[in-house]
Amino acid sequence: MSEEDNQSNAQGSRRRRSSNTSRGSLYSKREQLLNEMQTGDEDQPVSVRQQVENLKSGGSSQVGIEESDWGAKHKRKKGSPWMLWMVLGLVIPIILIGLVLFTSSSRRTLRESDAGTGLDFNVLGGRNRVQPEDWFVENLATAMKSGLSTLEVLSEENLSLEVVSPLVRSGEQAKELIEFQKMGRWPGFDTSDRAKLSWNYGASNATGFLTSTGMKKDFRDFRAYFVKQEEEVRLDLDATEAKSDIPIESLGGMILKESVQLRCWVAKEPYFDARSDEKLFSWYQILAANEVDFVWAYCRRGGDVDEALRKELNYGRLIGERKKQFRAIIKLNNASGFQKNEFLLEELVANEWVLPQF
Repeated sequence: MSEEDNQSNAQGSRRRRSSNTSRGSLYSKREQLLNEMQTGDEDQPVSVRQQVENLKSGGSSQVGIEESDWGAKHKRKKGSPWMLWMVLGLVIPIILIGLVLFTSSSRRTLRESDAGTGLDFNVLGGRNRVQPEDWFVENLATAMKSGLSTLEVLSEENLSLEVVSPLVRSGEQAKELIEFQKMGRWPGFDTSDRAKLSWNYGASNATGFLTSTGMKKDFRDFRAYFVKQEEEVRLDLDATEAKSDIPIESLGGMILKESVQLRCWVAKEPYFDARSDEKLFSWYQILAANEVDFVWAYCRRGGDVDEALRKELNYGRLIGERKKQFRAIIKLNNASGFQKNEFLLEELVANEWVLPQF
């Protein structure tokens, strides 16, 4: 073997030893790391006996901490009444609302005494009471047909007193309608598209009525009122035209010699009472039928008139939705010591524009 071959073999053996040495050192380091990880206190498996001992030694302190945080007996006892009141506070309003909805949506049953007539006079609030609008509820189709016919006839040109009188509530109203037509103030009702007419029923105190809303021939909206009188459905012209003794737009600054009767909207907001001593007076806004012109009126706070108006508006009540305003017939008179557009509210005559008695 030559000297060059001996040198090459020596170099190869050194490379193999160096490689084996490096591989060995890496392997030994890996083994060392694994051993260190397994021998750590946090990663060592804990026997069942040791777990029990740990619980015995630290359990009491842990329980104390937990009780002091959220589970202490005195706090559980203290929290129970509050939880009960919270539950009652949620449940009671739900029950009350449910009762209101149930009574307002219940269907009435036919009484034996009414079986022959086909009428349903049982009311939502109890048996054997008659609601003013019951006749219109049970005879809605007939009432609508009669009302539509009246609207069509009263929209004709050159009306006569003989034609108008059987269709309206009184002879005075018939004469007034004829005068309106002569002065060009009676355009009539647009009944060409019956689908655009809306019908509803209601009550004004003890008087039931039917309403029809649509558009007049001069493109102004109308709300026509019909009442049952002498077994006929007749138009209440005063209610339809929102007639008042004095127009509200002319009332401001007028000195009244006696009470005046107005068909109007009555509105109330909390800040109205800030106009004067709120302990003595309850203020209301009295708006014309156009809901633009208005005057102010007050009554004694807590009096009969105030309570009646608050009831209609559902003002200050816990249950039900408060109305912003409602249609009414009221009586006003002058008030001393106030502004020219401020009046004394004497009486709530009706909660709609139909007079209870005619």
